[in-house]
Amino acid sequence: MTTSLVRQVLPRPRPRAATADVHGTTAPGFSSVRHFFERACREAGPPGSQGAALAVVRDGELVVDLWHGTADPVTGAQWTGDTLEPVLTGSHGILATAVLLLADMGALELDRPVADYWPEFATRGKGAVTLRDVLTFTARLPGMAADLDQRDIENPHMMAALLELHSLEEDPRAGGVLHGPWAAGWIAAEVIRRVDGRDLDLFFLEEIAGPLGLDVHFGLVPDQLPQAARISYDADFRARFPALDGGTGNGRTAGSGTGDSGADLFGRVWNNPSPFPADAGVWSESRRRYALIPSLGAYASARGLARLQGVLAADAVRAPGEEPLLLSRRTLDQARSFWVEGLDPLLGGISAYGEGGLQLLDEGLHPAVRSGAFGHQGPGGIAYQAWPQARAGAAWVRSRLTADPGAQVLDEVAGAVARALRTA
Repeated sequence: MTTSLVRQVLPRPRPRAATADVHGTTAPGFSSVRHFFERACREAGPPGSQGAALAVVRDGELVVDLWHGTADPVTGAQWTGDTLEPVLTGSHGILATAVLLLADMGALELDRPVADYWPEFATRGKGAVTLRDVLTFTARLPGMAADLDQRDIENPHMMAALLELHSLEEDPRAGGVLHGPWAAGWIAAEVIRRVDGRDLDLFFLEEIAGPLGLDVHFGLVPDQLPQAARISYDADFRARFPALDGGTGNGRTAGSGTGDSGADLFGRVWNNPSPFPADAGVWSESRRRYALIPSLGAYASARGLARLQGVLAADAVRAPGEEPLLLSRRTLDQARSFWVEGLDPLLGGISAYGEGGLQLLDEGLHPAVRSGAFGHQGPGGIAYQAWPQARAGAAWVRSRLTADPGAQVLDEVAGAVARALRTA
């Protein structure tokens, strides 16, 4: 009772004013988030060399909207609330959301073979591979045998044609959860094109980003180039991916396993070509930003990612039959029901996926917020999460990719959300 009386007497705090280094606002109850955002930014390096943004949406309201630093050290462009970050491997959860929407529409079923929608895919033993297998990285198709270069992967239709000729991976380590940075996206995007008639970028714009007002895109248009952040790597980032080469070839001279077979598998999955080439500037070339690259080519502001996750979190706890903002309760219940968990044999780390390809997250120290959480972890600290228990979504993006996975930032944000829920 005392706390309630005090709250009635004291005026409601205003959003925190911006400082010289950190810009944006936090709603009442979330002021602590600014302190650890500032700390995370200081630890990342000088603001002139990198930038970052953090956003939290709860019950449709943007309660945290912070940004810092430089979006593009080459042009000197400063980070703003509208800066678009290349999400890279974190694009998978956004891609899965597009597939789930088609499932919700009744246009496809995840447990049917891919070949039901794309007959040519069935060749060379792939006839039984389902969409669910693809979205959960259990399809035994983690990489490509044909030598690819950085230009090849910008043509999703050509990649789909190559995948028609591809066989299932014979290496036994591909039998569990084996994340491949490229192939799942090309498969899912081709299924979307076959089922809907639109390419992934247009489907996502017209059915998800446009109606919901989300700053999330698969590829950019010329007017958006000034908003795009330029990624870079810190000294330890590429060491997570043994013997990355950034060129073409199947990696027979470099690998993370023992013997030639280990080198070959790593090469097919992570060096053909490398998603993190030695020259990070590849990702800032105009042609790359324009390209449709389904598994790595999503661009989003922190606000856009947080809003998307907030929509999914709200839809996940709607009463059955209630009109959703994006996905029905039935579809989301299935999509986030546990399907598979495994240790990636090439990169290490355990991943768990729901039936719809959404990455499932543990509840950590804040079960009141993170129980039933899902989302995706991108490279080098990029992360976004949906927290159904709190009807909230959060996103943390930064331009300088580091060996630190970045989960700690969102753990601390979850703590702030938990405190806000207790005092609401």
